[in-house]
Amino acid sequence: MNAVNAYAERTGALVLAEGIETDAHVSRARSLGATLGQGWHFGRPSAAPVVPVAQPGGRGLRLPSATGRGELAESVSPFSCLPSDTVLMRAPKRLLVELSKQLEREAMRLGPTCVVAATFQYREHFTASTALRYRDLVERTGFVCAIGRGLPVEPVPGLRGPSLGQDDPVLGEWDVVVLSPHFSTALLARDLGDPGPDMDRTFEYALTYRRDTVTAAAHQLLLRVAPRPQVTPAELRPRRVGDVAPDLPAGPAGGLAPLMVPTAPRAGFGWGEKLALLPELDLAGEALTKRALHAARSGVTIADMTKPDEPLIFVNAAFERLAGFSAVELLGRNCRLLQGPDTDRAAIARIRSAVTDGRESRELVLNYRGPTREPWWNEVHLSPVTDQTGRVVQYIGVQSDVTARVEAERELVRERNRGRAYLEQIEQLAYTDPLTGLMNRRRFEDRFELALLTARMNEDAVALLFMDLDDFKSVNDSHGHAAGDQLLQATARRLQARVRGADLLARLGGDEFLVALTGLHPRTATRQAQRIADQLAAAVSVPVELDTGQVQVTASTGIATSAGDAEEVGRLLHLADMRMYDLKHPALRE
Repeated sequence: MNAVNAYAERTGALVLAEGIETDAHVSRARSLGATLGQGWHFGRPSAAPVVPVAQPGGRGLRLPSATGRGELAESVSPFSCLPSDTVLMRAPKRLLVELSKQLEREAMRLGPTCVVAATFQYREHFTASTALRYRDLVERTGFVCAIGRGLPVEPVPGLRGPSLGQDDPVLGEWDVVVLSPHFSTALLARDLGDPGPDMDRTFEYALTYRRDTVTAAAHQLLLRVAPRPQVTPAELRPRRVGDVAPDLPAGPAGGLAPLMVPTAPRAGFGWGEKLALLPELDLAGEALTKRALHAARSGVTIADMTKPDEPLIFVNAAFERLAGFSAVELLGRNCRLLQGPDTDRAAIARIRSAVTDGRESRELVLNYRGPTREPWWNEVHLSPVTDQTGRVVQYIGVQSDVTARVEAERELVRERNRGRAYLEQIEQLAYTDPLTGLMNRRRFEDRFELALLTARMNEDAVALLFMDLDDFKSVNDSHGHAAGDQLLQATARRLQARVRGADLLARLGGDEFLVALTGLHPRTATRQAQRIADQLAAAVSVPVELDTGQVQVTASTGIATSAGDAEEVGRLLHLADMRMYDLKHPALRE
């Protein structure tokens, strides 16, 4: 769809959405860029009058220009980056929020190559749920900023905040820009100033895939990003806990290992870390402890919890090997750079919760090594370090590569489950109707055969109900096949709710259902079966609310019993089928 929309903007083509059957389909099609649609939602196919193409200045459909391109306006805000020939649409804010979430999901898919820039007008629009979404964007994409009046410089760790004037035109906009090397899109909207509830306020907007427009809009937003606060060497000196402070290990030459911090942004697009050596720090600790940390086979890290992004201020040589990065590349950055698309979000959430509470944490996390992004399993143990007031100022992490162990354990589990899952899958495919989840004919006949044998031993009877929905074809013709499938699923649920646990229920195919009633008295089996058939038919005839509207169908049911008709599966099926047919077509019977 991204490619289709980009082509449409470039050439003036119109995007037509097929198969529109519900209001949800209409909303989905519009959000994906379609301007025309057809399907059962708009009525049954029929001959339509010929509508001439509108002439310039006339009424009717307005076709875009041949090129679909215009000149960029003077850029003072993202919305003003739209070309002059852009066709603007109007929508309430609630639709823009859903479109924004879709663009955020696209950014998550693009990963570390992606830049995300968004506006929220004012701080109150950046809600708790928004903060959670943007925390995930920070972890999975290359750079994220959020612009809004009153937002802090870092609303979420790693999320860049605004530097806005009170009269900045961006305060009247709702913008989301997603830009990566091979993808670009932007939702650019302007508030029309409607009164009333916030989510019902009207905006005029465009969803554009033109790379030059998207890039210009991103540039306008990045101009409004506040500089990252500078970190001074003194601020990174470890705080003592009583008479002891975390030791900085000895360097290769026997002296103190260099500690490095971010000092300035890199030139060019985005922010990076330019690392500078600090002078020798005043750290306590025995030389033996220092050498031990450097010689440890497990990775050891220290993170500064007093800084917004909780940067690493120490890594040992083992952690450099585990991470696949040098100390120069690691220090001053958050450990999230080791995470990737398949890292367990639940495990990360548990770590965050423990860190927030100042507790120890032990987790198994899938990390990615160095520029090659080779996956490896990290068993990490985090311990807090507090100052004299009890405030957590650092976290020490001990980290080990347990990939071999995890893979061995998982392979053993896979071997144990492979055969079981394979058999379950075969049984599911062989014996279940995929639409309704009921038994299919093959499974029903096997179970019905067993029910007949049980009835003979217990000297009771079994009844077979052959149910067919009346005029089901008209539902498909009037509402579409998707609605027909919904009706069949609703019918299956109603039948399931009214048969006993010992009875059997199956979908034979199409709109035909089979019900086997077990444990009936031989003398009254037919009467009992007829009474239950009437109850089931009454349940089926209750109107059903479908996506396309309300429908109502009836059912015809043929009955055969083992007490008076036959004791063979095939014969009972045939008799019940014939009796159902006679009920549906009485004229043919006469």
